[in-house]
Amino acid sequence: MWGLALRHGWGCEKDEKCGFKWLAKAAESAVVDLEKARQSKGFDAKAEELIIAIYEVGQCFFQGWGVRKDQKMAVSYYRVAASLGDVDAQQDLAFCLANGKGCKKDKKEAAKWYRAAVAQGASDVGMAWIYKDKYKG
Repeated sequence: MWGLALRHGWGCEKDEKCGFKWLAKAAESAVVDLEKARQSKGFDAKAEELIIAIYEVGQCFFQGWGVRKDQKMAVSYYRVAASLGDVDAQQDLAFCLANGKGCKKDKKEAAKWYRAAVAQGASDVGMAWIYKDKYKG
């Protein structure tokens, strides 16, 4: 959360580069901690924060916040966080796939990730296309 605060200047001086470093550090430690959580058959609040860190590193790469803009790297981080159930990552990964941002355009996979996000409560307003048979898997 400190990385997010630094990135946006929430209650402190804005420092995108330092914010990125903190978020990347949290994302790196996430692999070990999430594996432990998986083995104990339960995600706790710390695990959820680590998933958010992975997603937010993707955001940094996508937007160029504190690091050189790299949509391909963003997609790789979004993919990890999306597979771990982060709804924002699912939506952003779907956007990238639908529009060919940082990856090859793949509307079928995009629809899959949009549907996963909708299943967790994200809005599907304006997204009737994700339910068409040609985009189901």
